[in-house]
Amino acid sequence: MKAKLIIPLILLLSFCTLFSDIVNYDKIIRNLKGVKSYEKEDFEKSEDNFKRNSIKYPKDARLLFNQANAQVKNGLLEEAEQNYKLALNNERFKDRSRALQNLGNVKFLQKDYKNAIKNYRDALVENSQNLDARYNYELAARMLQRQQEQKQQQQSNDDQENKDEEKEKQEQQQQQQQDKQDDKQQEKQQKQDEQKQNEKQKTQEQKLKEQKKEDAEKMLKALLQKEKEEMKKEKEKMNVDRTKTGKYW
Repeated sequence: MKAKLIIPLILLLSFCTLFSDIVNYDKIIRNLKGVKSYEKEDFEKSEDNFKRNSIKYPKDARLLFNQANAQVKNGLLEEAEQNYKLALNNERFKDRSRALQNLGNVKFLQKDYKNAIKNYRDALVENSQNLDARYNYELAARMLQRQQEQKQQQQSNDDQENKDEEKEKQEQQQQQQQDKQDDKQQEKQQKQDEQKQNEKQKTQEQKLKEQKKEDAEKMLKALLQKEKEEMKKEKEKMNVDRTKTGKYW
């Protein structure tokens, strides 16, 4: 089995340095605390410092950018996306290329490679020398192609599965129809067998009836014949008696 090639995504999450015509130490110190916590990988504390700063100074796009970077590390991708967009809405924000690149990274992590490519392209428009954005652009393009191939393969598998299910369904329907036909044929054959049996029984009963009638006629004839013979003997006897007595009637 081929080993999967893991291609790293360049997450350029560097921070904006804060300067101001009028130095605001509170904002700068809290921002530095956020950077320091981030470097120690205490991303929750880092985000908290950036968040408190951005709430207090909502018009400073650099604070929103830094907060979004910390949110990416905390897995708050939707919140990070929103803050990157807010930073980009500020026309005075100069680090637009990195913000667009990081926004592309968010979409990449969400496996929305199509929009990731768009953001990387916009980052290159802002700064054609942004090599990290170019690298991620090419990576996202390959991932999008792979994703589309997987979808096509999945669709092909689903289509084949649907075809198999439809074929199985048709086979079941055919089997059910065949079973119904077999049942009807069996029922028809059973009725025919019953009809033949009834006809055979009627024939036997008719023969038995005819045989009884024939036997009765034979018996009647025998009785008549016997009666005739007895009458004949009786008559002969009477003739003999007349001869002996000489009496005639």
